[in-house]
Amino acid sequence: MILLAAGLFVSLITFDVSPSYSKVLTKMDTLEGAVKDRLLVEVASMRLPGTEEEMVSLDQIMKAPVSLNQDDPRLIQRIRAKYLFPPSTNPYSLSSANSDPSMGQSKQIRHILGDKVKEGGFFIECGALDGETRSNTLVFEKEYGWRGVLIEGDPKNFEVVRKKNRRAWAVNGCLSTSPYPNVVMFKQSFNVGKISSLETGQNKSGYAEVQCLPLYSILLALNTTTVDYFSLDVEGAELGVLRTIPWDKVNIKTLSVEFIHGVEGKEALRHYMEKLGYRMYSEVTHPGGLANDYIFVKRELMPHTEEPEEHS
Repeated sequence: MILLAAGLFVSLITFDVSPSYSKVLTKMDTLEGAVKDRLLVEVASMRLPGTEEEMVSLDQIMKAPVSLNQDDPRLIQRIRAKYLFPPSTNPYSLSSANSDPSMGQSKQIRHILGDKVKEGGFFIECGALDGETRSNTLVFEKEYGWRGVLIEGDPKNFEVVRKKNRRAWAVNGCLSTSPYPNVVMFKQSFNVGKISSLETGQNKSGYAEVQCLPLYSILLALNTTTVDYFSLDVEGAELGVLRTIPWDKVNIKTLSVEFIHGVEGKEALRHYMEKLGYRMYSEVTHPGGLANDYIFVKRELMPHTEEPEEHS
């Protein structure tokens, strides 16, 4: 007998060379099944680019284009082991006693939630900047005891986030605009840092190679899919991030989303969220350009929302 392996399939060519060939064939059938099962498990564990058939390390997969599904257990474990930092148990190390440095976004969310804000909740803030400056989530954490996660792509900023001793999880990375992890060159510029179009692997001043992760994967790593408030400000990549979310698998109640830098324009963002079942509750702007956000709320939370207002 000759055992041939080609692609995902294992085929057997048998020759009758013995009166007892049927016993041999039975053994080989068993072997064939075992080999097939092993191959299918190994190959199905990852996507292969095109027709190239090779086993790729998890480190390489995290960089893309070879990719993992957002809920792949290996990705979730990698996030927990390498990118998630637990809430601090040390005293706050903030530069101001102001519990609400937000430019108006947090006030709108509190108005929407009403007394429910006091019942606790879960927030996401990306980009978190330094964890304090114009933070939209600090007030929920300090005044109402909410849990949450701070996501910041700029490594320099992230170091400062950690030093603030926030009572929230922190992620050292950026949110992916693809439904799988990938590595990007991140332009470092404090509050206007962003994902760049540069090819990775470059040693260029003012840029850092940063791991991007799907939001849904981060939530799974935190064992939560219910989010009471999602603050998203990533200098133009907002719509791309939102499009990666499997909305049927998460419950995000309210959002503030910056709209000023989006390539497709603010109306594209609004229409996308409205198709998902959200209402545009208001716009939050600031004379100095420090806020240009839509406030979105799930329709079932406020079925009789008034006409959108602009808050400066």
